[in-house]
Amino acid sequence: MTDIKTYLETETELPVADTAFDRPQKLPFVAFIDKTAQDGDDFHARIVEHNLTVEFYAERLDNENEGKLEKAFEKMNWKFEKERQWLPDEKMFETIFTMNFMEKR
Repeated sequence: MTDIKTYLETETELPVADTAFDRPQKLPFVAFIDKTAQDGDDFHARIVEHNLTVEFYAERLDNENEGKLEKAFEKMNWKFEKERQWLPDEKMFETIFTMNFMEKR
């Protein structure tokens, strides 16, 4: 099974947290949420479906680090959708990547 946190840290060299960090982080950083569902035959759940949301936070538009994330997704053949917004209260950009992929156990 893919260790998403370690994979993203290795590929991007950015701080990465599963769901949330336990203390404030210096920008830029990544947080992700991995919703999973198990499937398989009547006796074995050997397929895992991932609905993955990866959130990238930066103080400015950061095409270099977004590109690192995109290359990491492409390397795993994870097709993704991307949207970006400005968070005025936090004074930072949030880029949200969403993707679905299947994995065998």
